[in-house]
Amino acid sequence: MKMIVLFLFVFISGVFANNANSQETKVSISKNNKPIREVLSEIERQTDYLFVYSEKEVDVNQHTTVNVKQQRVAEVLSSLFRNTNVGYAMEGHNIMLMAKTNQTDASLQKRIITGVVKDIKGETIIGANIMIKGTATGVSTNIDGEFSIEAAVGDELVVSFIGYLTQTVKVGSQKTLNIKLLEDSKTLEEVVVVGYTVQTKSAVTGSVAVVKADKLKDVNTLEVGNMLQGKVSGVYVSGSSGEPGQASKIRIRGKGTLNSSVSPLWVVDGVIVGEDPGLNPNEIDNISVLKDGSATALYGSRAANGVIVVTTKRGEYDANKYSISVNAGVSLLSTGRLEMMNSQELYDYQKSWNNQSWFTEELLKHNTDWFKEASKPGLYTNANITYTGSSGRMRSFVMADYYREEGAIKDFTLDRFTFRSNNDVKFTDRFTMSTKISGSLSRTDSQQRSVYNTYLYLPWDYPYNEDGSIRSGQEQDWRGRDGINDMYDLQWNWGRSKKLTVDGTINFNYQITDWLRFESNNYIRYISNRSESYTDKRSRSGQSDKGSLSNSNSLLTKQFTNQMIRFEKSFGKHKVNALGAYEYTRHFYESTSAEGRGIQPGREILDVTTGIKSIGGYKDAIATQSALFNANYDYDNRYMGQVSYRMDESSCFGKNNRMGHFFTVSGGWNIQNEVFFESLRESIDQLKVRVSYGSLGNTPGAYYGHYPLYSSMMYNDEVAYFPSQMGNADLSWEKCYTTNIGIDARFFDRFGVTIDLYNKNTSDLLYYAPLPNISGYTGQYKNVGAINNKGIEISLNADVIRTSKFQWTSDFNIGFNRNRVTELYGGKPELKGLKRLEEGRDMDEWYLREWAGVDPANGSPLWYTTDENGNRVTTDSYNKADRVYCGSAAPKFTGGWMNSFTYKGFTLTANFDFVYGNLLYNQSRELLDSDGAYADYNSMKLKSGWKRWEKEGDIATHPKAINGGNKNSNKSSSRYLEKGNYFSLRNLSLGYSIPEKLCGKLGLQRVNVSCSADNLFTFTPFSGVSPQLSDSSTDGYAGTIYPLSRRIVFGLNVSF
Repeated sequence: MKMIVLFLFVFISGVFANNANSQETKVSISKNNKPIREVLSEIERQTDYLFVYSEKEVDVNQHTTVNVKQQRVAEVLSSLFRNTNVGYAMEGHNIMLMAKTNQTDASLQKRIITGVVKDIKGETIIGANIMIKGTATGVSTNIDGEFSIEAAVGDELVVSFIGYLTQTVKVGSQKTLNIKLLEDSKTLEEVVVVGYTVQTKSAVTGSVAVVKADKLKDVNTLEVGNMLQGKVSGVYVSGSSGEPGQASKIRIRGKGTLNSSVSPLWVVDGVIVGEDPGLNPNEIDNISVLKDGSATALYGSRAANGVIVVTTKRGEYDANKYSISVNAGVSLLSTGRLEMMNSQELYDYQKSWNNQSWFTEELLKHNTDWFKEASKPGLYTNANITYTGSSGRMRSFVMADYYREEGAIKDFTLDRFTFRSNNDVKFTDRFTMSTKISGSLSRTDSQQRSVYNTYLYLPWDYPYNEDGSIRSGQEQDWRGRDGINDMYDLQWNWGRSKKLTVDGTINFNYQITDWLRFESNNYIRYISNRSESYTDKRSRSGQSDKGSLSNSNSLLTKQFTNQMIRFEKSFGKHKVNALGAYEYTRHFYESTSAEGRGIQPGREILDVTTGIKSIGGYKDAIATQSALFNANYDYDNRYMGQVSYRMDESSCFGKNNRMGHFFTVSGGWNIQNEVFFESLRESIDQLKVRVSYGSLGNTPGAYYGHYPLYSSMMYNDEVAYFPSQMGNADLSWEKCYTTNIGIDARFFDRFGVTIDLYNKNTSDLLYYAPLPNISGYTGQYKNVGAINNKGIEISLNADVIRTSKFQWTSDFNIGFNRNRVTELYGGKPELKGLKRLEEGRDMDEWYLREWAGVDPANGSPLWYTTDENGNRVTTDSYNKADRVYCGSAAPKFTGGWMNSFTYKGFTLTANFDFVYGNLLYNQSRELLDSDGAYADYNSMKLKSGWKRWEKEGDIATHPKAINGGNKNSNKSSSRYLEKGNYFSLRNLSLGYSIPEKLCGKLGLQRVNVSCSADNLFTFTPFSGVSPQLSDSSTDGYAGTIYPLSRRIVFGLNVSF
């Protein structure tokens, strides 16, 4: 906590220390007989100013000479246009040039003013608002960014658009205007998609975080979930493996269920996809993470775990552009703080207790590093080409991408090709159509290599014979357990999988009136998976079956349709928008699998196997229909209110409770827009308070929990069926009630802070309750149990240094969450592996025998137990030790810190993430730190501060090593619980953009070269391979898993 306070002090101090006054900006210019245009461009380059003028009225091609050093801009312009008919006006970041004229009569006359609105890149802005200040007269830019408005000389045009700084332009004698809008760093990143609507952050009343595309791609991975790690407060991302293509685990504001999914709901371009959609990072424009009831309410029954809304990229009108990027690099194996013993170290360790006949110094002839044998620099390649532009009334975004990742452990490879085409067609001013087609084809090769065995192989064993042939592990001098050498089997055995995903969307949009619009969104998804595994009979693992071949195939189809009416209207200072919609989703899944045994080498077809080893298959079909309503009210951008309602009816629940009703109410107050706040606006740009309350739901993990089910078994060579699950016609949704209070503030246009406090109560948990044998059933799904999550989230962002040449932006976030089980079935505790659920306690608490250390007298392991008097005493008997709560696998807080430094064409980014307060169970130590229990496994080196007992009186952390183990000292206990705290440099990247002038000479728009590195270092006390990885099914359970890799990547991006 002290470190956090210190960080915040330095962070805020840097912001206030660099709050320079742009009005005093000075420039140095040396131009001899050059066009005025070049002088204006130089001023724009050195400052934040942009010039607005009409070339018909201002001759910027006229030559001039300017030589000034550190002179104010106003002084330079006065000198530049002295004795000319050109005047200028400075409005905010704009400098308007105009012809001097007699306005006595002209100011009274109105005329048509035309113009175009563009951004800093010269791309037109569609839908920008142009209002005459002090009146209700206004227009919007068309698809070409153009506008026309009737105004008089002296009128002020207020030009605004979401995500850009509002500009005020004074009407002079000019008839055409060329207006450039600057991106607003404090709002552009906070234009969010919330519950089927697009809002600015100032209008949002819920808890929402936005991550733009440029902040997503700072990590070299294909997995979008990994890119969110450390970027959003309250979002905890962890992995289950470092294997290429492995999905991450995402938790938003803790876990709120026992048996259903704890993963967030994914929504892509308004379509509820459900699971992680497997998108390519290059097709993503932005991601909105919706965390509270107000933000997620319109997703109702599936939103209890939070919602991740993805918006893909779209084309731009009149901006045809191609971009090609190529990234190549290498992945290097990192086993973290885990170090395995070499031959000498293992020999010295086992010498005192290994009394087997083969234990001689002959073992030291070989010193095999099995991780070195199993690993190699894995090549990384990613090539991408995109087109964005328009033709007539159609705009398009088209992308093709190839990704290949070789694992740092041999024989693990991922290849994926991705394609997307997003098209928008404007048939008339009122009717538009959008089509989106995307697909991916991936192949994963694993070759049946066992990472588990790599940890265990003895360094005394060696993989190759003297003639270079691979040893089988059956040799007489092979000492490792089971007599297996993976490298021998890998000569023939292989495993691979293929996945084809195709998504298609067609949307229609009809503007019925200026304030009423109809939208039709229709989507279909098709996923085909095929996995194959071949085990040769010549291999050790294939001998028992005389070779085997397995195939599995699955098919998923999902259909989605949403028909919606939108209402949007303003009445003076009042703004109202509402929507009503009907939605339908259908999900169908089928799977088949078969494995045959007895196969000749090379005959990789199931039909030629001599017998069936296993066969299986199943089908799932579910459907949900919904009705939803949302209304937002805004008064003068000061007071905001929102109400939402959604009704879901699902086939997953009993006939008596298939309908779920979900609602939310929320409100916001933009205090900075109050009249009484006017004196503070120079220092406080934004101060908003948000409050929300609502209900959400969660779908079951078992789709048929409400039906009575039967299971099958073989009896007298016949298939027999017996009842296994009792039906429950009253089975209903899990319900989550959330309260959120938030504050958004920004100071000096430099420093922003968002704070949210939340309380989530989840009840009616879906629970499989066991039934007595006399019932004839094993159990029944019921709604029982409750969980509470509460916490606080803090996000900070700042332009720490902001000058014309150097910028440093920094974002920091931290989230605290506390979890408690408030109700269980029958009020009784329940064991779940090494954890136990109990009312009033954390749902992720470890329940283990408590380690008491080592007996100094004899080196025996000790545990705590409770004697007959209720006192805590020690025992050297594992079975007598009692299990107690030993801490939680859930972190006390998580967070991240992102920094970007820009100097001229260079950009350096450094992104960190951290976790504190969780305990990991290092299961690998049961095998690798076993006190002699496994003489045929290698052992890990003792870490600094660890000591093994050797003689009487030793104060040690590790018991005496004994052949076969020391009194079960390596069995599960709190001995192997370790702090999972870490602070990691996730990514460090350096890029350079070639100057625009040079690019122009080459016929290019932009060229950027970069070098980046992932997972450079991690500070942690954890002794395993990585505190960021744990078992996919049990949070905090760290075993012998595929380690993370360090990666170095070089990139080239060209746009033209």
